[in-house]
Amino acid sequence: MKRIHDIFPFMTSYRVLYIAYLKLKANSDKRHMRRVIRFEKDLVMNLLRLCFMLKAQTWKMGNYRHMFRPESGKLREIWYSSNFGCLVVQCAIGITLGRLLNNSLIEDTYAGIPGRSMHKGMRRLFRKIKSFGDRPIFVYKLDMKQFYASIDHELLKQALARKIKDKRALALLYNIIDNCPLKVGLPIGNFLSPILANFYLNALDRMVKNAHFAYYRYNDDIIALSDSKDKLHILKDMVHAKAAELKLTIKKNEQIYPIERGGIDFMGYIVQRKRVLVRRRIEKHMRRDARKFGLHPTPHRAKTLSSRWGWFKRVKSGKNFWFKQIGCTIDNFNDLQVALCS
Repeated sequence: MKRIHDIFPFMTSYRVLYIAYLKLKANSDKRHMRRVIRFEKDLVMNLLRLCFMLKAQTWKMGNYRHMFRPESGKLREIWYSSNFGCLVVQCAIGITLGRLLNNSLIEDTYAGIPGRSMHKGMRRLFRKIKSFGDRPIFVYKLDMKQFYASIDHELLKQALARKIKDKRALALLYNIIDNCPLKVGLPIGNFLSPILANFYLNALDRMVKNAHFAYYRYNDDIIALSDSKDKLHILKDMVHAKAAELKLTIKKNEQIYPIERGGIDFMGYIVQRKRVLVRRRIEKHMRRDARKFGLHPTPHRAKTLSSRWGWFKRVKSGKNFWFKQIGCTIDNFNDLQVALCS
């Protein structure tokens, strides 16, 4: 395993902090824009202050705020730092040290990693299925129960210490982990949580890959493929043992089944042996938004439909589905969207 050395001076430099500020400003919504404006009133001094405190190792992670957001029929507790300077520090860590941690992950991990979109994962999965030819394909599908809330801080620190050999960088990460609002787990909504969560599961990923299984993961949703059902049952025991070692719990709805039984529901798509379909829930939302747009076209509804188009344009039946629901080609729709926004 290639280890990370002497990263601390780079990730706490003024230049990197300034790049982190620009990135956060570009991605801020109305809720966070007030904090951005307050921070940039004295931008140079605020960045210099952060830079000095980080190098002197006197910087401390600030307090968190939280809110509840409905997602997929359930409420998620979202945490975020109340101090914009803390966000800048986390973003600076993410674009330096986080990039190196992401590079250490296996290729078929798709969640919060630049250049690894869900669509790329779907295409790689479909190509792998086609490589089986006429052989039988069995699928092992599972996900973790309350994954982010179950991540053990001490085990995460031990994994980071094996990878990072810069003591000051480790101390900064430990500062952020120890000041989490949760005694166990990582807060959903924290900038570094996806990076650390992916790295936490890297041991499981590599164990399955070393056992020579076709393996794909998105967050805590995992699938493995094989032409033998017995091999997948052996893998199941290995995964359970590794999950127990990581103090994670696998949901009871895990299953091993042939791909002909409904295909693989993964990353928003239904991947079958010879075709890929969009998940039914996304189709339902598309029809609903198309009806609303037909009754009352607005720029906001046009923007929503455009985002839906991203799911359908990557499957063969996508253009036909779009035409049936919207009644025009995507080019004509783009012209209409421009007219509405002008």
